[in-house]
Amino acid sequence: MRQQEIRRHHWRYPVGAGLIALVMVAGLFAIRGITPFGDHNLLIGDLGVQYIPFFTDFVRLVRDHGASLFNFHQALGGSWLPIISYYLMSPFNVLLFLVHSAQIPVMVAVMIMLKIATMAGTMTVYLQSHWQFHRAFVMVFGLAYAFCGFVTVNFFNVMWLDALMWLPLVAWGLDNFVATRRGGAYFAWLFVAVLTDYYLGYMTCLFVVGYFVYLMMGTRLSGQTLREWWAQERGLIGRFVVTSLLSVGSTLALLLPTILNMLTTAKAHPGSAAFSLFPTFGLEFFRQFSLGTTDFSQRIDHAPALYVSSLVILLAMAYFGLKSVTRWDKVRASLLLLFLFLGMWLRGFNTVWHMLAMPAGYPFRNSFFFSFVLIMLAAGAWQNDVRQLTAAWRWGLPLLLAGLMIGGTWLIAPMQTWTQSAYYASLEPVGRRVLLVSVGLLLLTTILLWEGPRFRGLLAFIVVGELVANFGLALNGIDFGRQHTYAQAVTMATKRLAPLTERQSLSRIRNEAPTVAAGFTGHYNPYNDSIWLGYNGTGAYSSTMTAATVTMSRQLGLFSRNVRRVSTAGLSPVSEMLFGIRDKVTPTGTIEPVASYSGMGFAVPDKLTRLRFGADAIANQEATLQALRPRRQPYFHDTKSVEIKTWDNWRSVGQLAVFKYHHRWSMVAQATGRLYLFDRDGASKYSSMLVNGHRVHPEYFADGRPVLLDLGTFRKGQMVTVTFASWNESVRDIHLATLPAAGMVAVHRQAQATSLKLTQRRHALPTTYQGQMVNQSGNRWAFLSLPTEKGWRINVNGQRVATKTVLTGLTAVPIRSGINDIQVQYQVPGGRLGVILALISFLSYLDLWHFRRL
Repeated sequence: MRQQEIRRHHWRYPVGAGLIALVMVAGLFAIRGITPFGDHNLLIGDLGVQYIPFFTDFVRLVRDHGASLFNFHQALGGSWLPIISYYLMSPFNVLLFLVHSAQIPVMVAVMIMLKIATMAGTMTVYLQSHWQFHRAFVMVFGLAYAFCGFVTVNFFNVMWLDALMWLPLVAWGLDNFVATRRGGAYFAWLFVAVLTDYYLGYMTCLFVVGYFVYLMMGTRLSGQTLREWWAQERGLIGRFVVTSLLSVGSTLALLLPTILNMLTTAKAHPGSAAFSLFPTFGLEFFRQFSLGTTDFSQRIDHAPALYVSSLVILLAMAYFGLKSVTRWDKVRASLLLLFLFLGMWLRGFNTVWHMLAMPAGYPFRNSFFFSFVLIMLAAGAWQNDVRQLTAAWRWGLPLLLAGLMIGGTWLIAPMQTWTQSAYYASLEPVGRRVLLVSVGLLLLTTILLWEGPRFRGLLAFIVVGELVANFGLALNGIDFGRQHTYAQAVTMATKRLAPLTERQSLSRIRNEAPTVAAGFTGHYNPYNDSIWLGYNGTGAYSSTMTAATVTMSRQLGLFSRNVRRVSTAGLSPVSEMLFGIRDKVTPTGTIEPVASYSGMGFAVPDKLTRLRFGADAIANQEATLQALRPRRQPYFHDTKSVEIKTWDNWRSVGQLAVFKYHHRWSMVAQATGRLYLFDRDGASKYSSMLVNGHRVHPEYFADGRPVLLDLGTFRKGQMVTVTFASWNESVRDIHLATLPAAGMVAVHRQAQATSLKLTQRRHALPTTYQGQMVNQSGNRWAFLSLPTEKGWRINVNGQRVATKTVLTGLTAVPIRSGINDIQVQYQVPGGRLGVILALISFLSYLDLWHFRRL
């Protein structure tokens, strides 16, 4: 009868936990008016400026039956596979195809709710199996996991939620592997965890090692020597290693191309300090066990998000005081927690957990593993009858925890004063009322816990209330987007750009018209507009951009806030020509042809292929024009300085000023045309800049960074006065020069005579573009406005030719005089090898599993 009852409830409790979690998060979203219950959407953080644009572009690709594996919507273009691997592998993403593209933010909110509900269900499945916990209260622990601090702080990083969904199933599969010596479930769930989110999947692999050691320590019998234990278990350890490697190896069809691409991206080198064993936090760590410790405004920098409810942390601590738990079980649990704690606390270990790179924002991304183990131990304490605790343990634990929570909170202010660190500043202000409520709930939970089973229902109610309250507090500070306005904006922008996006020929667009900014409440930077709206642009915000593209964009004067962002600010006729920008959409929506457009390539002299860029964008563009069409007279005419006045305004509104020097620079234009300014040091405050009394600044907030700034059109001999602030006392590193139209027209005419028009061959695999270049110039090289990529396979007149990287990040191929038929194919680097290795790994596992060797 007992076994029948267990089987009857086996799926009832996981499903029940999932439904309760769904009601909880849906209720919170409804209270806040979040879609689909209101007009507030989740155009916030990276979800608003990365995930939703990528989702929208991917849905568009599939619906248009596109077969291209190269995406020209991202910066100058890049492989689709790393974006798919990094952002788009969640099985929940199929729901995006059920709605119109303008309603994708609504469906993303639904996906978040469903993922949180799934977490509650998978954790309940794991706890039922791990502890043989087959009573309704197991759902409480499943809910604690689904609403843990990591989820409430990072729910909008929607791809990370998949890792939390699969973690309990990976652990469940590993439990079965150790118990039965059959690793099918472990192989499958580890495969899913790594495939759907390889970044946190990497962390899951590290956790699996620690968890496997924890399980194996439990197989050692009392009185058994290490030699006897090793003889007994070495076969299982070998099976674990082989199964793990083959499971991860089976993901290489997607993972190997992604790894090869990520090796080409710009990475901030952590340096030796990132691997020092220096503590990353102090006693404020214990404050994380109270309500409301982190909200949206603190998402970039905060302490480890560990909240799991008062009941769970009490039970997890009580586990170590239970007489029914053996000393050896307490030791191995302590070692597992220590392994995870050191991975957060010591900087070097933390760097290893984060793929050998210190995270730029959203710190302690591995904290949910610690929460997972706390919940596991809490459920174990409940199963082992926590009422066995002595009075000293019963009242000593809550008092100790309350003291640590209060002490950790009190220390934040003096630690901020002492260290002056951004980390401690991010923990302020401290909600003392919320802290007192948390301590009160801790003591109330303690009383009810020791009073016995009759208060289980009330305990469950308090836990649910705490979890909902903590999530609600975490939503503070969010500037929600406006769904109705967003849908209107994206529909209008898509319609405006339709004449350009529906073209078959390959070219790029410079769009200055409004796009989706109206749907955002906060400030919006249009890095990913081209991805969002499906046109070939030049900007992007993505972790998958190659370092060469970012470096070249900076060398030509485009504003780049960091190695993951390239903007459209800083374009000039020269860069427009090099990038193949054919059309410009003005702020009013008018479509204008770009005068310097010369196709997606043209014949160039040998000199261009040998050109190396420096740090000065104007000098780089001058060198490019001279390489294309040499002449004695410069294309860019430097201004003649008349007077420079500088004064030190080292204080601003009672505080030390960052840009403490103010300059008034008077000069005379030496030619008629557009005047450009480039500060090589990026020391200028452009937002303060006045040109002849008129404010001039880039469309992005670029203060303190290099950007090529168009100051306007001036006549030869005209006086120009530029007033601005800077942190440099001197202006010697600022280059001001005029580009007359006549010189640019001459270069354009020469390039246009051999211009290449590329057209994509629809539904062809591999991705193929073709065109024809008539070369009567005598030049032996064809410049192609294609980002340098190992995946290009280019044929000229039917013969495969070697590509050459030019201008840091673009491509050139050899050509002959006369007609040149050019075919460009893109094959994902590592794609074929990845498929082969994945098949070998998967088939090898099936063979070993079939013969019961794994």
